[in-house]
Amino acid sequence: MENIEFKKFLIELGTFIRSRRKAIGYNSATTFANSIDMDPDQLRKYERGEIPMTLKTLNKILKGLRTPAERLLKQLADFEETTASNKNQPLTEEAASHVRLQVEAVNGHDVVSKLRPEDVQRIGRILIAAFNLVSKNEVVKKVGLSSKSKNFNAVFSIALNNEWIAMLYPESPKRHDQKYYTTEAGKKVLRLADESK
Repeated sequence: MENIEFKKFLIELGTFIRSRRKAIGYNSATTFANSIDMDPDQLRKYERGEIPMTLKTLNKILKGLRTPAERLLKQLADFEETTASNKNQPLTEEAASHVRLQVEAVNGHDVVSKLRPEDVQRIGRILIAAFNLVSKNEVVKKVGLSSKSKNFNAVFSIALNNEWIAMLYPESPKRHDQKYYTTEAGKKVLRLADESK
């Protein structure tokens, strides 16, 4: 379990680095790596969470991102706090409306028009449940169902296809110990939904 948690941490850190890099205008990992005197392949491995980095390397990357370490720590702490406080609560009407808007923005009107209010709640709960590494069966329980239904699989697929959640082992989708986690994009959906309260 400790190795899985560490792997998830590396993925979270890499996702933060990649999203911050793009936010400051570096769409190319190579260009950014060159600007901080780092091997581009090494940076890509960090961004994918494939390998750990030293604190010295993290500091070098954060300086290149013009991001103080406090911002990274605050973002992780704020999201942990938000997620912990919302874990067993249904989404508010405003938050559910925001999730619905995000689904429509990514998937279009046809998909969102078929979603029932409980489907939108389930998408939100999936994102919250996957903040900690979880199997698909654990997600089913955390959203309050007793088994995987066709409807659950449909909303789970929306979250997965929108890259709001991701597989811990994407190279082996049917792996027996497959786990899922909420991506930076999924966290953004939750943060924005939380801000709409």
